[in-house]
Amino acid sequence: MYQKWFLLVSVLVLSAKLCTGQVLQFGTCGDVPPMQFFDLERFLGEWYEIERFPHWYERYGECAYLRFQYCERRVEIEHIYVRTGVRFILQQNSSYAPGDEAIFMIDSSNIDPIGIPMSVLNTDYSNYAVVYGCKYNENLDIKYLSAWILSRTSDLSEEMLQRAYQVLNSIPYANIAYLEKVEQRTNLCKFHWTAVIAAENITDTMRTQTISDDGVLALL
Repeated sequence: MYQKWFLLVSVLVLSAKLCTGQVLQFGTCGDVPPMQFFDLERFLGEWYEIERFPHWYERYGECAYLRFQYCERRVEIEHIYVRTGVRFILQQNSSYAPGDEAIFMIDSSNIDPIGIPMSVLNTDYSNYAVVYGCKYNENLDIKYLSAWILSRTSDLSEEMLQRAYQVLNSIPYANIAYLEKVEQRTNLCKFHWTAVIAAENITDTMRTQTISDDGVLALL
């Protein structure tokens, strides 16, 4: 009994810290089918973040973009952004395999302790993409939501942006009011040094989890 209460309190503390930079809602995730006939080869490469739902690991990050690339037999996803003169490169491995649906499964890690999957909902491969994720916590009856509107360039036409809005608005619980604009101005993209952070999977959920103000996950 004590262990169950201890785990619940630990999860609550973790969730409260994530609240400052993560969309949370009560209830289960809706049924959101990914894009059909997805072509991974055409999707690989760099995608600039135009707008996004708040994510704690990208908090205050400007000039952000995602890089999807093969890493041996897996797909590596890099979240790259600049914050206070430092360029951060967060490296995650997904369990996506060629031939699967357009869903990149993410393990719980020091970067994303929740392990929110990334589903490609729509893309034309050369201009824009809409990526969405949802992960349900049964113990707390809450879901964690994530979303990105992406572009192959650092800006996106109004026509493409409105098309992306329509995709997100069609999803249960994914209100575009959660979106925040990602600055891509040149003066904000300057950095003095680079910090590369590789994902380390979390396998023991009974360990206490805390997140510092700098967004670093510690396992005690």
